[in-house]
Amino acid sequence: TDGSMPCWSPCGKKIAFTAEKNDNRDIYYMDADGSNIFRLTTHPDGDVNPAWSPDGSMIAFNSSRSGSSQIWRTNVTDGDGKETWGYNLTQLTQDTPHKRVNNYHSWSPNGLWLAFEADRDRDDPEIYLANAVDGTNQQRLTFTRALDEVPEWSFDSKQIIFSSDMHGEPKSGNYDIYIMDIDGSNLKRLTNTEEQASNPSMSPDGTKIAYDLSQGRESEIYVIDADGANPKSLGKGSNPAWSPFLKEKSK
Repeated sequence: TDGSMPCWSPCGKKIAFTAEKNDNRDIYYMDADGSNIFRLTTHPDGDVNPAWSPDGSMIAFNSSRSGSSQIWRTNVTDGDGKETWGYNLTQLTQDTPHKRVNNYHSWSPNGLWLAFEADRDRDDPEIYLANAVDGTNQQRLTFTRALDEVPEWSFDSKQIIFSSDMHGEPKSGNYDIYIMDIDGSNLKRLTNTEEQASNPSMSPDGTKIAYDLSQGRESEIYVIDADGANPKSLGKGSNPAWSPFLKEKSK
């Protein structure tokens, strides 16, 4: 079983991830030391990209089980607190008439919203919000001809960071990191690079943002201050994820 797309649980004791077994990808989670692996979903169309709810009770993920990539969520345990797969499974986004794709998503720290990217009407992804419980009250936040992708939340649930190639040639793939309020206002560019800055992740204490910086096949993990200052390379790697313990240590 090969694992990818790791996501820490809010308590820092478990890690959810995508794993492929017998040519099928599903959502699993395990203890932080790699023990007690549990398979949370099982479907032939594949489930990927888990995101844990802030209270640790649910995991949202992408699945093509409805015919195109949509966002679903499921409880981690049943009503008696027992580990089980597919309990209270709910589809949060729906197919549009043109079968557009709903992709990467992240849960707001206050548990109220999911931010996600969706390609719905112009063959380029934009950033949306949806109610995290049932997928209602969907709101489009970006209106560009660029590729707006990989939304993540600020620690206080008031802002969203994401990657986009909105500066320069449209859909050039030259991404930078941006931040905006959750209504789409106050857009600010945090990086300015000729390479591809993507996969942003804000630290639990709100002071730092980690991201990928890649050119060709080589990728490094960088960290900047929350205002975009003081970029620093941490070495080769991709898809950075902060440990929840950082917030505890900063108190």
